[in-house]
Amino acid sequence: MIRVTAPLWVGLVLGMLVGGVAEFWGIANPETVIRLARWKDRLLVGCVGIASAVGAVTIYGLYALGISMHFSPKPAYVFGVVIGGLLFGGGMAISGYLPGSELMALGEGRRDALYAIPGGLLGAAAWTMVYQTALGHWLIHTANYGSLVATGSIYHIRPVFTFLIAMVYAIGLLAGVAFLPRYSGGRSSLVHAVTGKTGPTEQGLMSDTVAYLAEGGLNQQRLNWLRRTVVTEVPKGNFYARAKLGTSAFIGVVVVLAIFLRQIFGESTTYSWLAGHLLPNFEYSKVVFKTIGWEPFSGIGTFLGASIAAVFVSRYFQGFRPVVPPSWRNRFGTSSVKRAIGSFAGFFILMFGARMADGCTSGHILSGGVQMAASAWLFAAAVFIGMVTTARVVYGSTSEKVSG
Repeated sequence: MIRVTAPLWVGLVLGMLVGGVAEFWGIANPETVIRLARWKDRLLVGCVGIASAVGAVTIYGLYALGISMHFSPKPAYVFGVVIGGLLFGGGMAISGYLPGSELMALGEGRRDALYAIPGGLLGAAAWTMVYQTALGHWLIHTANYGSLVATGSIYHIRPVFTFLIAMVYAIGLLAGVAFLPRYSGGRSSLVHAVTGKTGPTEQGLMSDTVAYLAEGGLNQQRLNWLRRTVVTEVPKGNFYARAKLGTSAFIGVVVVLAIFLRQIFGESTTYSWLAGHLLPNFEYSKVVFKTIGWEPFSGIGTFLGASIAAVFVSRYFQGFRPVVPPSWRNRFGTSSVKRAIGSFAGFFILMFGARMADGCTSGHILSGGVQMAASAWLFAAAVFIGMVTTARVVYGSTSEKVSG
């Protein structure tokens, strides 16, 4: 088989690609993640679904052709992954951030991202201390079924058969995305394709999306063709609109490229790596130091890619002005202190859960989804339950609209 192991600095390039494209989607804005948690806007679900479908067919197709991959689906230890996923979902609903989107938000110059960082580092440090306890070992080792994918253990897969399963898997994901309305109360991509029309309700939702994404950003009057694409394509309810389809497929291919070159694409382990330098003698820190690979480089790349896109493409760069997400301010007011507490506390909970589950949306759901990992879907289900439940408690029936 053809096998490659790339140097660590390549992670910087891949991170820039992911950070720049994902910033285009608007996920660096915490309101996008909060609306996902409230099940008002499922943009991230549709885009990751398409990326996973394209990635799964690509990775197992190449593997069947004799190209070796650095497969590493996360182990499916049920209790740790489920509890960690529940905590992760709750934390993202409160903070509005994911490990990767937080780095993108920092690149966009979002002030509340500055408060989330120390919360995340403390959350990672807390898991570092819990890991070597009896509770930590129980969470990791009880009901641990190892690295499973759709066709069994990753170490005993049959290339051609797994590729055929990947084809079925991709068709299922793409069909699911086609039937899933992006907006609550909106139309599915399938209906958009059949009718070619957008109703007045969805037009209003699209206008509100444009409004919240632009809040606090740079002068929006400078409309080059890339900026026009962001304004016209990203808010659309159709996941198969050219820009969203193209960028989603691109992300799936980049994840496959990462696995071919060295390792999966992840973001949350970097927080444990940083915390480990303050807790170097702990068992978990030693594990992280051995396995971290290029992730710190890809994290820096994610930040840089989002920064460049925020200044020159989307114009969402905020210069660290005090901007409070609409869902949050409609529920708790415009207090910067309250928002800082929410960002810090939510990201602490999220990162503790991510490290307990051994991954996040990038390492578990995206990279795991591409590999058809059992742990990816177990984690995703737990995150969904955690985020929706928490969002209902925290935000209730408060409007998410920019106008209040």
